[in-house]
Amino acid sequence: MEYVRERALAFLRVVVWCFDYLIYIIFNPFKFKPLPKDIKKILIIEIKYIGDVIATTPSIHAIKNAYKSAEIDIVVPEVMNSLLKNNPDISSILTFDNKTFSENLAMIKNKYDLSIIFHNGTFKTSLLLFLARIRFRIGCTKVGITEGKGYFLHRNTKPTFKLKHKIYDNLDVIKTINISLKDAKLHLFTDKFSDKKINRLLEKNKIGKKGNLIIIHPSPQHKSHEWFQDRFAGLSDILVERYKACIVFSGAKKDFDYNEKIIKLMKKKALNLAGTSLPEFVSLVNRSKLVISVDTGAMHVSAALNKPTISLFGAGNPKIWKPYCSKSYVIFKEYSAHTSCMRHNCYLKDKRYMECMKSISINDVLKQIKEIL
Repeated sequence: MEYVRERALAFLRVVVWCFDYLIYIIFNPFKFKPLPKDIKKILIIEIKYIGDVIATTPSIHAIKNAYKSAEIDIVVPEVMNSLLKNNPDISSILTFDNKTFSENLAMIKNKYDLSIIFHNGTFKTSLLLFLARIRFRIGCTKVGITEGKGYFLHRNTKPTFKLKHKIYDNLDVIKTINISLKDAKLHLFTDKFSDKKINRLLEKNKIGKKGNLIIIHPSPQHKSHEWFQDRFAGLSDILVERYKACIVFSGAKKDFDYNEKIIKLMKKKALNLAGTSLPEFVSLVNRSKLVISVDTGAMHVSAALNKPTISLFGAGNPKIWKPYCSKSYVIFKEYSAHTSCMRHNCYLKDKRYMECMKSISINDVLKQIKEIL
């Protein structure tokens, strides 16, 4: 359950947002400008993580439907390029990584009719779009108390106290220019070259297309989202024995040793594929029958491919970040532990340290798997 502290911070977050919006209503001179009718080129800004980028795809699709003949370019971190590479709604993928402010300005100046900031609404990003002479600028999605909420914008997103999934936070941004979407759906596409590479790799390890391939993604980006290596090991052994599952542990290159420690605790065999590229990981997930993940980007990749996805939540909030698909299953002990603190590191001490994740047992996960397999 959320403590008073977390509730107070959530309330304050919206109050600050409302105050920022009030300043926009009273003082912003740009708000009087009408939306141009001849929008031919659109620039989208999303400089965040895997889940954030994937969560923008329904909004991008809605924008494309509203402006069918327009070209849509998007700025993302360079490592995220592959998530959008084969998306038919997007014309070009740009990055501001490792470039100076003037280089970024030269890249986009006098080229766009509309810009949309989802993240980050910092002064620097906002100034860049202003100096680039983009005719109409809107943004941005719900952010933290101290984060920038967009400057020099013609339309600011209207604040709300209602807790929404991130997809609908993003859709609120484009509602400011009267674009809506009734049936939100994630859009993610595999790469043919990566598909072939993963198929060869799995075949080499005697994992056929008809087998019960279960991907386990145990290592999170934030320490507070971490489950326990011995529990992952125990769960994996049961899955091999009970369902004849082929267990593959995924992750970034830095997670390889972490996964190896889990495999050493196991009695059965498992494959460690931490270190695959992002396109290869997408292809790997596409081959799976089930993905089990802590609260991190892997679960959003799985949801975007509409794979059965079990996600383990503690410090995060599934109301905002639940994998968005019809086959999504969340394990979240909000009534028996301190959850949704949104901290990257647990601040509780002694026996209560990481109690949100300690409260999730192997049997909790097995009960959910039984419904799926």
